[in-house]
Parts: sequence; C-alpha cells; structure tokens
Amino acid sequence: MIAEKTGADMFEIVPAEDNYPTDNYSALTDMALQEQKDNARPAIANEIENFDDYDTVFLGYPIWWNDLPMILYTFLENHDFSGKTVIPFCTHGGSRMAGTEAKIRNVITADSVLNGLAVAGTDAQNNTDSVQESVNNWLSGLGY
Repeated sequence: MIAEKTGADMFEIVPAEDNYPTDNYSALTDMALQEQKDNARPAIANEIENFDDYDTVFLGYPIWWNDLPMILYTFLENHDFSGKTVIPFCTHGGSRMAGTEAKIRNVITADSVLNGLAVAGTDAQNNTDSVQESVNNWLSGLGY
C-alpha cells in the first residue's frame, strides 16, 4: 500500500538461511525469541545495489517480542544511513511500535527517523480497507 501510494521501489530483506517456520506460528515466535536471546545477526541473502541513491527509506517489519526482527539489525548495521530519512512501519500483535523507532535511532546515523505506522497484524490480514485508510492518513501527514 505504501509503495503504491508513494511510487517507492521495494526491496525484501531475505535471510541467507531461510529456516524460519512458516506453518507454525509458535515455532516462529520461539525462534525469534531465541535469536533475541542470542543477539543474533542473521545473514541477508540479497543486497540493495543502489542503496546510496535513496534519500528516504521506508522500513517495514513485524514486531517480534517487542523488538525488531534480528535480521533488521543486520540490515541497519550494514548500511550507511547518513543523509537519509528513515520512515518505519510495522505489523504487531498488540504492542504497536514497541519503541522500535528509538531502537532504530540508536543503531544508525540518519538525518532523521520519523514516527512510524503500526498496524495490527489481524487488521493487515482481515481489514484491508481500514488499513488503507490508516496508511493514506499517515502518508498524508508525512507530506505524501
């Protein structure tokens, strides 16, 4: 929805070893929790070839155990965000942004990290009209 509205390019952060369970939510969240406990930095399989060309980065992610997925830390730590504006957005199960905007600010050096948009995962799956309205209002407030 954000890419549609803004005309943004899209890039999916894909793990080098895709061993995340997709058929069992509890197993997935258990794995995410273990990654947090280990302070893991999962390798990323793909790379943005022209990252320096972007001034604005919309950064989307799920909230896992009140934090960013650990692969997002890999991404943030391996890219130079100097001179960029970062605009986070997430899906969540009740924790909203879970303080991830501040966590992003602590990891990178960017011109600014704007306030993000939090969408309940159940709404993202079942109430797309409501989510579209929220996205449009949020983007309008950002000047898009």
